[in-house]
Amino acid sequence: MKVAIQSGLKLASSARCDFAPPTAYQIRAKPTPCEFELSNGGSLHICNPREFAAVRELTGVSHDDFFGSLTRNELTGGNTEESGKSGSIFWYTADGRFVLKTVPEEELQTLLTMLPKYGRYLMEHRDSLLTRYFGAYRFTPARGGEVVRVVIMANVLEGARPHKVYDLKGTTEDRWVPEIQGKCMKDVNFESTTMYTSAQVQERLHAVLRDDTRFLERFHIMDYSLMLSIQYLNRETSMATNPKAPSKLMGGLEGIALSGSEHKACLFHIGIIDMLTTYDFKKLIAHTLKINTIGRFHDIDTEPPDVYAERFRKYFVRKIIAETEDVKDNALAQTVPVAVRAGQSQRTRACQITGPPSALPVDLLTFDATPAQTVSSNLASAASGHSAPALSAHTVDDLLDFDFAGGAPCRAGSVVRKSSAVAGAQVPVDLLCSDRASEYTKPLSAQVVPDLATMNFDLLA
Repeated sequence: MKVAIQSGLKLASSARCDFAPPTAYQIRAKPTPCEFELSNGGSLHICNPREFAAVRELTGVSHDDFFGSLTRNELTGGNTEESGKSGSIFWYTADGRFVLKTVPEEELQTLLTMLPKYGRYLMEHRDSLLTRYFGAYRFTPARGGEVVRVVIMANVLEGARPHKVYDLKGTTEDRWVPEIQGKCMKDVNFESTTMYTSAQVQERLHAVLRDDTRFLERFHIMDYSLMLSIQYLNRETSMATNPKAPSKLMGGLEGIALSGSEHKACLFHIGIIDMLTTYDFKKLIAHTLKINTIGRFHDIDTEPPDVYAERFRKYFVRKIIAETEDVKDNALAQTVPVAVRAGQSQRTRACQITGPPSALPVDLLTFDATPAQTVSSNLASAASGHSAPALSAHTVDDLLDFDFAGGAPCRAGSVVRKSSAVAGAQVPVDLLCSDRASEYTKPLSAQVVPDLATMNFDLLA
């Protein structure tokens, strides 16, 4: 099937069309080709090529980029998704930009029915979280086989490097899966997690969710999900954003993930998916049967579109909220980014200090030592195990996780070399964060910059 699909898409790529409405003469003289014969005897039908071309153009995806991504390299996937119950088969382009999905005829008809207003809505709501559909095709095999319907859409997680991925509906019915690395999880798995982001992003995000769900409600659509991926950030990772995302809210949002008492700085990607299911007669019957049975214990998934949309919005109002200073402070304490100077390797060095803790200035967030305070004698005493006079700053008893960015520049051309001139003791090298020696020739002073991300010691002659 994959070979037939890619062969058909290569033929479809030759069917360029202007997305502007054609004149009656243009339609008669040169209609946009929609039917192609495949080499295996089957046929390909392109659904509404002009409208989908307009959506692609609106999103900044050119004709050549679209079909080049679909046909240049072999598609990956070809399996059903564990998180879904539809039985649809998914393929992915090699560059990760687009997703191909098989759909039943009723879902294809839902897409084609709403397509004109869908394109207009995206034009007016550029930050929409709705999946961008870029094409729809019917493949009819030779000798009367079953017709395969495929829709092609943007990958809402393009560019993401997630540690966790969730498919969220705001329901609890059948919304738990065993937590396995790399597996998409659901609402009950997400129950203990809350996402924090800036007040501005949070306000915009909920406004967009309100508009998007109201749009879907007008077409009697329900059972959609919000796909959410979380990439935890630390000293070793970089943010995986997608600058070409169809929406500013889809390309990666900085935030904090709170799970239990653990705060972690993160980057999360979101997008609304599976938005082609309508509340038809079968859903009505399912709702009637469930509401008085499992509906007494769970939030069921077969709710009418207005109820589903309202519950969806309320769920994310509760789960994605504006960050506070306390939340930011807790995340900073648990995940401190390193400020890396230009030209230096991105590595982290923890200061490992031995000796009496009372001799060392360690309160990282409130340390307020007098500038150019002489510490050489204190450090020497600490290294030799003798008591040392207390410094003018408050001290605490833990230097773990204290990191310095880069080395310490020497002033007045002083050269740091191996020697035994510091009262016969070894000065702790990591405290000064120098990559050049392990002992020092002169007594040193420390001028403290009270900023955790940029704190450095200057070596004074």
